[in-house]
Amino acid sequence: MIKVYYAPPSIYARKVLAVLEEKGLDYTIEPMSFQAGDHKKAEYLKLNPNGEIPTLVDDDRVIYESTAINEYLDEEYPYPSLMPKDSFERAKVRMIEEYCDLHFYRALINYLLKVVKKVVPSDGEEMKRLEESVKGFEQYINEEEDYLVGEFSLADCAAATALSTLEKFGLAPELLKTDKTKRYLARLKLHAAYKGANLFELENQTA
Repeated sequence: MIKVYYAPPSIYARKVLAVLEEKGLDYTIEPMSFQAGDHKKAEYLKLNPNGEIPTLVDDDRVIYESTAINEYLDEEYPYPSLMPKDSFERAKVRMIEEYCDLHFYRALINYLLKVVKKVVPSDGEEMKRLEESVKGFEQYINEEEDYLVGEFSLADCAAATALSTLEKFGLAPELLKTDKTKRYLARLKLHAAYKGANLFELENQTA
């Protein structure tokens, strides 16, 4: 049985949930709380010494870091495949995932913490950084393709997580301005992955 340690609304964990949903895998969610500091408690640190969310446990195998988890899932549970066969296209998937992880997600987290949640003071630059990250992402959308790298892939799961966050917090109308991005988002919503990407609250422990 697959278990995912998830503290809502972790964007990196929702990236993993997107893959689990797209593959139709059975899994359970172990609810965590950032506010309670669950990710820093000794019991959790035995699983994930980095003290970060998410962590995935598949029987006796423990994997952390969202990109590593998703590649593990794609290799261990190969249907449907979410990585291209071509080595260059696989590299493109990883480049897009890295862009989401290191730029898009960070701009989103920074905006939400400072502007929406007001956990830390705002420096007034959050929206500008977020706008720049959206423009940077849009360069990966090819209007001649339905998805970012040919067939639906891990790159699209990563993108779905970011775009669903924009929608959740009412930022999509302001930031998703191009027709190609709107059409791409509409296609993402047809996939099971969007359910996992959009899981901001936990009603129960079982997905």
